[in-house]
Amino acid sequence: MGGCAENESHLEMAPAPSPTPPTWIWNTSQRSSTEMGPWYEALHPNALCFHLNFHGEALLALSEGEHMKIKPQTLTCCRGAEASWRASTRDRHECLTLVYPDAWLAEYLREVGSQIPQAVRSLVSPPFPPVFSPIRALSAEDFVWARSLMMSCLSDAVRGLLDTARLADFLLRVLFAAEDPSNLSPAPLSRSERASRDRIEKVKNQILTHLDENHDLESLAAAAGCSPHYLSRTFAQINGIPLMLWIRRTRMERAAELIASGRCNVSEAAMEVGYSSFSHFSRAFQEEKGVSPSKWITHLTNTRTT
Repeated sequence: MGGCAENESHLEMAPAPSPTPPTWIWNTSQRSSTEMGPWYEALHPNALCFHLNFHGEALLALSEGEHMKIKPQTLTCCRGAEASWRASTRDRHECLTLVYPDAWLAEYLREVGSQIPQAVRSLVSPPFPPVFSPIRALSAEDFVWARSLMMSCLSDAVRGLLDTARLADFLLRVLFAAEDPSNLSPAPLSRSERASRDRIEKVKNQILTHLDENHDLESLAAAAGCSPHYLSRTFAQINGIPLMLWIRRTRMERAAELIASGRCNVSEAAMEVGYSSFSHFSRAFQEEKGVSPSKWITHLTNTRTT
């Protein structure tokens, strides 16, 4: 009898496996396509997808038979696409797709579901309806975030944990930014507001493309076709921080990524982001990150261990 009881204990059901965590896929195609081609990387059944579409256009066919266009430099969420194509444009198609399996959403958002804004709660809660919704234009911060996600040189195990945390953070920031009860899309901008934002995005992209160069307010304003006073005031209004502070923070984020990945030592990272003086770089890094650049890797290790 005792032996039977012991055997029965070994027949207990094993715990259910953890849901597949979110993941990301970088999609790219060659330039100058003359006809529409399939875009298989966009199709993920039983998952919510966010498409950060940097260049080119694409089409998605939803289960209801509707066809939806994904425009360049937009963030779009989708579930239930049954077919997808890259549109024929002069631009090559470049898109970062974030995939959040429905089983993972149900498991890991269960405790915070009631806190998610009502307007978007159905996106991440059973029964997981089909959806296609343009959210907003991509920002310079999206470009920085996407680049840091794809450029990690950590081990597979560590990268998997870090990617899951980054993707969860991105999802929650999008969900909690939703304020319109009927649509994820922001309110339409006036022509002057759109022009101002386009001008600011042009300045940001110029800085990100040439992060190792010295940027001053006058030269950036000249490139954007506006006065230095207008650029300074408008940038602060749209982004909530002064332009020069944004440049410093962006440089420090980039330097922190380079140091953490092991591709650059501290001096090389400083030069990569436009600092010729190590003391100036070290002081700026300390002010932004709270630790010196030489202690950054140790700080990350201790933070993850904790």
